[in-house]
Amino acid sequence: MTGNERMCLQKSQQTAITLRTAKFRAFCEANGFTTLELLHNNCFFYGGHAVCGTRGGAHAAPSEPPRRRSAKPRKKKKRAPMWLPLAVTLAVLAVISGVVVYAANMVNRVEENLKPEENAASLVEEIQTLEEYKGDVVNILVCGIDYEDGRGYSSDGTNDGMTDMILYCQFDIKGGALRMLQIPRNSLVATKNRKITLSNGKTYSVSNYQINSVALSNGGNVAALAEVIYDQFKLPIDYYVTIDMQALVEMVDNFGGIEVYIPHDMSFAGSALKQGYRNLDGASAEFFVRCRHGEGYSNSDIDRLNMQRYFYAGLFKRVRSMGVTDVINQLPLIFNNYIHTDMDLTTIAKMLVSFTRIDSANIMLAQTPVFMGVPNVGKTDSFDGYSCVVPDAGSIAELLNTYFRNYTGPVSAEELNLVTNDWPHGTASTSANVQFVGQLDKESDDAILSGDTDVAGATTTDGQAAGQ
Repeated sequence: MTGNERMCLQKSQQTAITLRTAKFRAFCEANGFTTLELLHNNCFFYGGHAVCGTRGGAHAAPSEPPRRRSAKPRKKKKRAPMWLPLAVTLAVLAVISGVVVYAANMVNRVEENLKPEENAASLVEEIQTLEEYKGDVVNILVCGIDYEDGRGYSSDGTNDGMTDMILYCQFDIKGGALRMLQIPRNSLVATKNRKITLSNGKTYSVSNYQINSVALSNGGNVAALAEVIYDQFKLPIDYYVTIDMQALVEMVDNFGGIEVYIPHDMSFAGSALKQGYRNLDGASAEFFVRCRHGEGYSNSDIDRLNMQRYFYAGLFKRVRSMGVTDVINQLPLIFNNYIHTDMDLTTIAKMLVSFTRIDSANIMLAQTPVFMGVPNVGKTDSFDGYSCVVPDAGSIAELLNTYFRNYTGPVSAEELNLVTNDWPHGTASTSANVQFVGQLDKESDDAILSGDTDVAGATTTDGQAAGQ
């Protein structure tokens, strides 16, 4: 043993004695170790055994110390430049930051587009869901603002747009259901003086006596329409959504079309659609949801409401089939000044999650029963008047008590503030036509399975291919 090795050995022994005296000595004595031979700073021979590593166990040693191998020049490992880990880290941070900034900008842009006009009135608390039921049910008024060509809405004949599509949506979060009520656009809501008087004494003007002009007649105030619906139908409203129907074409095209079942041939004014399961582009979808003339439309607006249900079913199916990323990518396009609401994005996200969890068998559609054909309302020497319908208070009360008052209890026809008795009407009203989206899906599925489709790769709601 050389002098240097002895010094290292003595230093090692001193360290061992200092740090592990009792334990180390007891271990050596118990195992008969008497000699320590140092190989390098982390491996040594002790009593014929090799001890490796600070925590390694003892291993049998060769009878002779290992021979040194001939020294061969070792290839030096190429060390990564010191700046490389930092560069990788910065790159990852840059990507994450970019995603966060993009997402934040997208959210801000969507929120900005969603917001109603600054001077738009908000819904009063009195018409909202009772505090004890909030979280269990959310009630939303959805209105389609129509600017159909050739129709003058205001006194100067300009086309200002009315709420021609009125859909009351009740998200029963606790019960796992969605119930939707269609209100015919030409339902009478005013008396013959073109005024609506609410139960609290508040009044609103109505230019054409009908529900579709309430918002327009009051400065475009959708909150006014919400108050009228709450007062006349006794239905609470928490939020509202308005959709620009002119944008329907672009919205559908952004989705790549919507697959819809068409229950019968449609043809009017040069546009036509064949019965069957079809993929509708924007222009075809607009014709489908707006048409109210031709064969199969003897009841005009009422029949149009029934046809629109097939579009809703197709839209629901499409949204359910999309991934989260696809939905997120569509948000800036869908909400690009097409849709306005007083809901924030958190509430919208909750509604979306609730919707995706609802089985189509629990999504219900109905319409308010009305007495048909009240002609010449508001007729003058120069104007033939409006063709309107009168709400059937008795049938409406029965419908709402059966499906829409699970949390509040029944309300009698006498408690509704409808104008049924202010206008002449017959004795037979239209049907509420209660349907579930599961039934509409079944019609689509049957058409797909029978091959009555031109959609390549069309599948049923349970994944079966066309023609099977």
